[in-house]
Amino acid sequence: MKYVKTAAIFSAATLVLTACGSGGETADHADSTSLLPAMGEECTEDKVGGTITMGEYVMLPTFAPGQGEYGVRGGAQSAAVYDRLMRWDNQAEEFVPQLAESLESGENHTEWTLTLREGVNFSNGGPLTAQDVAYTVGIHQDPATRSVAMTDAAQIDDVTVVDPQIVRFTLTEPWAGFPALLAGVVGEVLPQEAYEASSPEQWAKAPVGAGAFVVEEVIPDQKVVLQPNPDYYGGPVCPTLEFIRIPGSQGTFEAFQNGELQAGFLRGPKFVTVAQDAGAKGFLEVVSSGAVVNMNTGTAGYDGVFTDARARKAVSHALDRELMDQRLNAGEGEPASSIISDSSRFYDGAEGPEYNSELAAELVAELKQETGWDGKVNLLISDAPELVESGVVTKALLDAAGFDVTISNAPISQVAARQFTGDYELVLGGLAVSDADPASAFGSAMTPGGATNLTGIDDPALTAAITELKAADGVDAQKAALNKLQEVHNEVLPFTVFANGVEYVVVDESVHGVKSTMHSIILFDGTYVEG
Repeated sequence: MKYVKTAAIFSAATLVLTACGSGGETADHADSTSLLPAMGEECTEDKVGGTITMGEYVMLPTFAPGQGEYGVRGGAQSAAVYDRLMRWDNQAEEFVPQLAESLESGENHTEWTLTLREGVNFSNGGPLTAQDVAYTVGIHQDPATRSVAMTDAAQIDDVTVVDPQIVRFTLTEPWAGFPALLAGVVGEVLPQEAYEASSPEQWAKAPVGAGAFVVEEVIPDQKVVLQPNPDYYGGPVCPTLEFIRIPGSQGTFEAFQNGELQAGFLRGPKFVTVAQDAGAKGFLEVVSSGAVVNMNTGTAGYDGVFTDARARKAVSHALDRELMDQRLNAGEGEPASSIISDSSRFYDGAEGPEYNSELAAELVAELKQETGWDGKVNLLISDAPELVESGVVTKALLDAAGFDVTISNAPISQVAARQFTGDYELVLGGLAVSDADPASAFGSAMTPGGATNLTGIDDPALTAAITELKAADGVDAQKAALNKLQEVHNEVLPFTVFANGVEYVVVDESVHGVKSTMHSIILFDGTYVEG
């Protein structure tokens, strides 16, 4: 790997988390060779003004609750309007309070107590209260909301409003990484009164949040404009934010270099390497299980060949990951078969199925002989140039093992929608596994009813292994639990990993005070534009 790593200090997440100043900002711990953006200063009255335009990989589908979990899917837009109760500090590798004052755990991680900051108001002037937090949890637990965090929110058995500033959460089972829930979309608090007075259609375009920005304009899948919230608790808000959709990372980086963008979301090692070689500052995240082939195991009524684990194993053994990396990334990527990246603090040597073309061909032939299946399968990929290329290489490897692959291309927004509705057979995608708490993403993707369980997998051994991972306290215990999960995953294989994901949010040198959190989301609450 030739990526410039931007984190230099590694520390375990603390159980008692206390606010460290307005907005929860922490010191920049990266070394002098880092490409981290300028984070030391924050907006002041004399710096108000200017516009930051950010190129998005995928626009936020809607401002409805539970949609802004991932940076690759417009999470920065959602966080700018709602803010978050907690924030994952990627440089220090710990959770810090954002809208919260503190978060404390009980002895076995089944009870957590959240204290809110004083003086936080929503953009409509109403105060943010513990009751609003409790109400928000209920919204995410409701299947009708279709929140991507529904699986994790369901782990909360009870929410007790102790007083207007204090909330107590009681969980269904131990979860050492619970702060991750409040650092994600469940930490985007909804004002109960305003939300209930609005319609879903109105709210999706004109939400009320406690964040530093308010919505001015929404053109679906094209453009979102946010203006400063004059009543933001953290002080003055400097810039206007403009988010625009640019197909593909190459076009995004070219627009960034031309000065059309002041920030941009890049995905894929090829483009990250190009950006870093050019000296572009930004936030790097290597995402475990970031590039996978999802296989429909029976969701949405699918009853094809991938309901048989042998077909899924054939796909996994057919993929020559090193060859794919050479073809797609000139050998500069992160080919992988393991569900956890070898650069993760939790990696302990466990690997996924190895490339074995002969075994893949034997499994395909066996299925054809036993079932009369003709080998035909459909591979869904998006129209992003880098994914089109990945699809061609994947098809070639699968065809070589005896599959007969037809590629279906669609706009990336349609591919995302079809994955969530089970309208596919094979699809190139990726999990959003954060080192902040891997259990959260794996639980959502591999347990029955999981919000991101795109494959429809329902396997008791997988569920048990994920439950064990959630309860694991400390890095060593989590390593052991992840090794067990890898072992079970190798047998069940709802998806197969072929590479880690590499994401880089580039930030222009004129932009100061930007912060990062989980899933390559950046926060603009203290940001200003120099000059």
